[in-house]
Amino acid sequence: MGYIFFGVLVVALCFAFYRWATRRERRRRQVIKQEFPAEWRKILQDRIGFYHTLDTEGKARFEKMLQLFLAEKRITGIETAIDDLTKILVASSAIIPIFGFQDWEYQNLGEVLVFPGSIKRYENEQNEVVAEMLGRVNPFQNDHYVTLSKPALERGFNDMQDRRNVGIHEFAHMLDQADGEIDGIPKAYLPDELVRPWQELMLREIKSIHSGDSDINDYGGTSEAEFFAVVTEYFFEKPGQLAENHPKLYELLTKIFHQKPRKRFSINFRQLLNPYGKRVGRNEPCPCGSGDKYKNCCWQKRGVAA
Repeated sequence: MGYIFFGVLVVALCFAFYRWATRRERRRRQVIKQEFPAEWRKILQDRIGFYHTLDTEGKARFEKMLQLFLAEKRITGIETAIDDLTKILVASSAIIPIFGFQDWEYQNLGEVLVFPGSIKRYENEQNEVVAEMLGRVNPFQNDHYVTLSKPALERGFNDMQDRRNVGIHEFAHMLDQADGEIDGIPKAYLPDELVRPWQELMLREIKSIHSGDSDINDYGGTSEAEFFAVVTEYFFEKPGQLAENHPKLYELLTKIFHQKPRKRFSINFRQLLNPYGKRVGRNEPCPCGSGDKYKNCCWQKRGVAA
């Protein structure tokens, strides 16, 4: 009798362990089975230019990746509301750089914190001499936290071709960090034979930035880590121009990200994207929250003459 009880106990423990070990995969399968919300798809169609570059199969995969990200990662507002728009913009920022990878996960991403304005200004409200900070990645114990300015996050998707997207920038840092160090060399997914060529090219390009002979954002010249994040923005927002002006850099980035966006980006995004879902008057406050009039802010950034 005792042997039977022991056998039953072993089976029960094995089953319990199996359920515990497979809980995440079972939960992910449940998420994937869920129908993609129509209101989320509308936001993708209105706001995410990258989504428009994908074929039907690619769009379906993007949607499933987005569902999994939002099911597993916390997005917390610091004195600001986290609505569907904010969630979709954050998740898209994370997915765009990893879309070419198979089964990639942000293992060390603890949480995404969204602030109502400039992070530095928010932290130093009494200090008038404060540099703007629109995003950053902070380590905490074994995790990293991505912090984003909500207005900057929205502005990053208002113009798909201005080479500036703070969300993509900060998640590029997360990819860089996957090997344990944010140093501009994404060794976790960069083939060993490309590490040295990437380092050499990166240093040459930074030197060109310092000498004023480059169209890469000057911020990319502040460090190797910032260079990688800045050119990631460039790669996904203006790939044709990057390929023309920096062909070796573009080619290496296609191998890093396993994507060739230049082939997909022959699209007039300004005719497709609808940032706010309604007409905004030129003299009305800009919906991005900057405090400026629409005509002096995002209206100009979308390429409309003031």
